[in-house]
Amino acid sequence: MKIFCSVSASAPKARCFALFILIAFAATPTLADTSHDKKSNNDITDLNPGKIFKKSPLLNATDATSIDALAKKLEDDMKERQEKLRAYWQHTFEEIKASNPVVFPPPEEVEAKEHKKKLMFDRWKQFLDGGVGSGAYGTSADFKEDENGGEGAGDSIVPERVGSKSPVPLRFDGFRTWEKKLQDWSEEVSQYLAETESQLNEFLQPKEGNAPYDMSTFGISSENLKNLTSDISEEEEKSTPWEGSLQPQSSASKQINRPGIFDTTKTPKGALPIALTALEPNLPALPQPRPITPGEAIVPNTDIADKSKNIWIVTTAALPWMTGTAVNPLLRAAYLSTGRKDVGGSVTLMLPWVERPADQERIYGRKDRFESPEVQEEYIRGWLRDSAGMKDASEDLRIRWYTAWQEVAENSLYSMGDIIGLIPEEECDICVLEEPEHLNWYRAPGENWTTKFKHVVGIVHTNYFVYAQEQPAALIRAPGMRLLSSWMCRAHCHRLIKLSGTLGKFAPEKELVENVHGVRRTFLDVGKELRVKLSSAHGAMDPVFGPDAEPTVYFIGKMLWSKGLNSLMDLMKYAEESAGLKVKVDMYGGGPNKDEASAKSAKMGLDMPFHGPIDHSELAWTHKVFVNPSLSEVLCTTVAEALAMGKFVVVPSHPSNDFFAQFPNCLPYSNKEEFVGNLYYALTHSPEPLTEEYSYALSWEAATERFAAAGSVSVKEAEAMEEALSSAEAGIDVSYVQS
Repeated sequence: MKIFCSVSASAPKARCFALFILIAFAATPTLADTSHDKKSNNDITDLNPGKIFKKSPLLNATDATSIDALAKKLEDDMKERQEKLRAYWQHTFEEIKASNPVVFPPPEEVEAKEHKKKLMFDRWKQFLDGGVGSGAYGTSADFKEDENGGEGAGDSIVPERVGSKSPVPLRFDGFRTWEKKLQDWSEEVSQYLAETESQLNEFLQPKEGNAPYDMSTFGISSENLKNLTSDISEEEEKSTPWEGSLQPQSSASKQINRPGIFDTTKTPKGALPIALTALEPNLPALPQPRPITPGEAIVPNTDIADKSKNIWIVTTAALPWMTGTAVNPLLRAAYLSTGRKDVGGSVTLMLPWVERPADQERIYGRKDRFESPEVQEEYIRGWLRDSAGMKDASEDLRIRWYTAWQEVAENSLYSMGDIIGLIPEEECDICVLEEPEHLNWYRAPGENWTTKFKHVVGIVHTNYFVYAQEQPAALIRAPGMRLLSSWMCRAHCHRLIKLSGTLGKFAPEKELVENVHGVRRTFLDVGKELRVKLSSAHGAMDPVFGPDAEPTVYFIGKMLWSKGLNSLMDLMKYAEESAGLKVKVDMYGGGPNKDEASAKSAKMGLDMPFHGPIDHSELAWTHKVFVNPSLSEVLCTTVAEALAMGKFVVVPSHPSNDFFAQFPNCLPYSNKEEFVGNLYYALTHSPEPLTEEYSYALSWEAATERFAAAGSVSVKEAEAMEEALSSAEAGIDVSYVQS
């Protein structure tokens, strides 16, 4: 199709150009030609500009007036055509929305979500007005919407305390659901096993006294059952159970054993009796371990505070690897060694010697590589003297080594020999196993820890169950890891200390929860100096910690996805989109996922530069707010260090952070809305000056006292345990009867 147009010199150039565009568009097919709606297609086709040109008597006009009229006619027709096209596509979009309610929810559902979001924002305001640290630690019942609802009631949320008891904290679940599903699956398996055991107990219930011989008798004669079927005395029945029992005594358990538990009327001689008393449904309560109290009698072999004892501390990492299992055992050993040399005691720290150069480079970096254990020991003593400020301990502390190789896939060190065989017999008083499960997964054959040492205390640092969820075949690996860790802790420890309640149960009769970690004096000195500065007349004008200071937010830790890097990015993106808080977050630390995390943050448009590893103390005066979104921690050392320096700490409401929640500068959040509220509060306020009491609670002096109390066993607890285990129903009793 060819279209010619003659234009007089008097026609405006712009109108001429527009006319050419309209005529050219007339020769193109319309969108309506591909429509799936026949009726709409006919309506749109009638508006084809090609037909308009054919019908128009002005098509061959050559004068300027005719061209102006033609241009106006085309403009009007195009506007009408656009309106009909818009209506047509609007109708099409409505059909698409109606056919896909998941992607395009109905308006009432969207309105309900917006209403809920507004309620959350109101909750932020109440959180900020009500004081620091209270938002995440109120139950959902603490905030009730007006029962009347509607427009007259408004959207405000009225805080209401429920009872006088401490509310159960709301927990931050994170953004990912795989961990939750695996945790739920693990709990279902545990419940299934418990129900199976209950059914087995019911199946093994004894028959009536006149019943014939069956499996319930186990061939035990009446003479051998005398010590199993005796009732307790009236005095024992009236006595109350030990105050630290794991479970309350039920009325059914007021007997040591029930008469007639086995049929003794018809017992063949010479049978092999096995009394499976562990299957009894009403076992006697075991005492629950607890820290000793001042003045309480202690079992001598377990007294950690006794400075005449020889203590060996064995761990799985060493400096310059700045990880918790390297730094904390070193400082624990240093503080325990204070004053022991004068009374004949000693503290020996046993560290892994990474003998392969390639392993050293992967763990310590290219700068810090050592030719021998003696060179690395000199480095460690120098750090203890210069960075930790413990000159005497750097000289008194004994350091020994065991050979270790790195497992690259797990980024862990494992012993290449028998560690226990390296320890002299005459020094085996008390042993502290830092990560007892890790130390014994690949233990060489030899003597056991609990047979060589008089008292073995295990300290669980790491939640390997969570790490296993990130690895291949997690559905099998994670529950297996939990079971294996429980076996190792139960088999190789007399006492087990869990740093926080985030860990599952390993050995309930041996374990207790206690924070036995502290922070070194360098961080506490910064906190004291900041307290003086903020308490001064010009404290509010501080360029970093003042309420009007430029935002300074950071994260420090291993660059692993399991440390919550994904969650941090999602939270910061939500803060930007929902509240306009576009804040720079400086990322410090090294790890295998550093480059991937940096690329993802850039793709999300976040201001999140990655700087590499650094000593936390170097950030003392550069940043005000520390954000740590990790849910895989047991007890995060960097959170304690940030609080000791007087910084704001924004962390999820999680059992690993329960110890820190008591500090006024700790801002826990239970959802992403509270995260934004806490972040905004921290950016617009100055931190509370750290008091002497809070400062001491974070110190290694206080942590050492807590460790001595939690790791030692009181005489009262030992007697209660002995009484429980010596009862007829405790454990599995295997006995043989001679015919």
